[in-house]
Amino acid sequence: MAEENQGAAQGENAQSREAQMIVQHVFLKDASYEAKSPQELDGAEGQPDMNLSLSQRTNQLDDNRWEVILSVTVTAKQGENTAFLCEVQYGGIFQFAGFSEQQMPYVINVLCPNVLFPYNRTQISNMVAAGGYFMPPIQPVNFEAVFRQRLAEGQAGEQAGNA
Repeated sequence: MAEENQGAAQGENAQSREAQMIVQHVFLKDASYEAKSPQELDGAEGQPDMNLSLSQRTNQLDDNRWEVILSVTVTAKQGENTAFLCEVQYGGIFQFAGFSEQQMPYVINVLCPNVLFPYNRTQISNMVAAGGYFMPPIQPVNFEAVFRQRLAEGQAGEQAGNA
């Protein structure tokens, strides 16, 4: 019985060693904040309407290391005026082992942004607060849903191109 448990534990260890993502470095790549002066927004009432947009760049450094840059932009409009614009780019150096070629797009487009997004969110909140605006909490992003949507759009585009 003890031998069976030991064999099962060794099997689990072998599986956990098969696929591995190591975060080697996380860094602030770029940050910018632009805001109107309060005089330019005189007469505007209430909280600004906020829009969040995401983009990502990747760069393969060698066989098993990638640099992933996640850009998050928050634009706040007060009526027709842009109250503020805040963009933060956080990068990470990730090392991968044991992932198949088919798994890598998921890992790079879902797992890596999940690591980087909290850094972006914190930096944006700090910059907006320093600019004198109230920043409601930025909700988590379901990067898996975003990835699946992009895959479906890509497949639909391929089918339309073949028709």
